[in-house]
Amino acid sequence: MYVLGGILALTLLLQAAIAVIDSVLDLVKLKPVIDKIPIVGAHWGLGISMLMVWVAELEPVAGWGIGGTEHWQHIVINGAVIYGAIPLKDAVVNMVNKGLRA
Repeated sequence: MYVLGGILALTLLLQAAIAVIDSVLDLVKLKPVIDKIPIVGAHWGLGISMLMVWVAELEPVAGWGIGGTEHWQHIVINGAVIYGAIPLKDAVVNMVNKGLRA
């Protein structure tokens, strides 16, 4: 339960970081350039997620026993899980909002 809560909190942090980085890139007029790069432009959030995991040395999915044998594998797996949890975070927020209105 705590692992899921941690992943959802990191997903909130990731979306905030993506928004800030995107606004800075828009300000310096680099966002269209990055969007034109074939793989990077389409998966920009995944790269930011992996960078966030690497810089903060996070391993939220270690509580589930998921991980690799090498350090880079931990970074990729944790970054992908955090990035992939964005729709789950949206569903949880919608569920809480509906419960608070009822």
